[in-house]
Amino acid sequence: MKTKNITTLDLKKSTSRLSASRSAFVNPRVLINLFKTLAMAIGILLLIPQAGSAQTQDPATPDYDSVKDFSIISNPNGVWSYGWQSPLGSPLNLYTVTDTTTVSGISAWLRSGRFITNNPCVAHNDTSDEICFIGICIPPIYLLSHPGPNNEVSVVRWTAPSSGRFCVQGAVAGLDNKPTTTSFYEVLNSNRILFSATIDSYKSPVLFHHVLTVSAGDTVDFAVDFGQDGNYFNDSTGIQFKVTNVR
Repeated sequence: MKTKNITTLDLKKSTSRLSASRSAFVNPRVLINLFKTLAMAIGILLLIPQAGSAQTQDPATPDYDSVKDFSIISNPNGVWSYGWQSPLGSPLNLYTVTDTTTVSGISAWLRSGRFITNNPCVAHNDTSDEICFIGICIPPIYLLSHPGPNNEVSVVRWTAPSSGRFCVQGAVAGLDNKPTTTSFYEVLNSNRILFSATIDSYKSPVLFHHVLTVSAGDTVDFAVDFGQDGNYFNDSTGIQFKVTNVR
């Protein structure tokens, strides 16, 4: 057997290699690069749940939409009813007359007569474009609600299909360029005013948004009367509202 003699030179070489290895292990630059790589990996992982969270925070699609759900075929129409009260808060009288011909693209519920000349009424723009006539413009995102000559209050009613919490959001705007001069009310069960607004401008929407706790069969009326000027002229009022079950 051959025996290798370990010289002083061999010891120096081994010590040098060990020192170099240790230096590489504790080299600050190496550690910094390592930390950067780890931080980047953690950041990428954190982005994944954040994207999912952002998706779940998108606004819920409304369960009920006064404009999209409008029907000229039936009244009541599911949870929706169209009618008038005199005065506000009295029993709802359903509209029984329809008009789909006086203004092309407009379907209207009325107490009697024809759209434009006989009020109160609730009307819907059946097209995807704004329809204008005699100084009134109805965008496709609004219903038109107009009070009657004796301050008959025009009403769109939503009836709760079940008990629970519901988010109500909407907007009210004048549609007559004179401008509109009406009062708007949101009324729960015909006896509790939840929201009211004076409408005295043209195409300047008043927004509202809140959560209600209701029982099945409770009603929310979206009502328009002829306002502070005491007459029903220039009172075409745009209303839109959506109701979403808060699950």
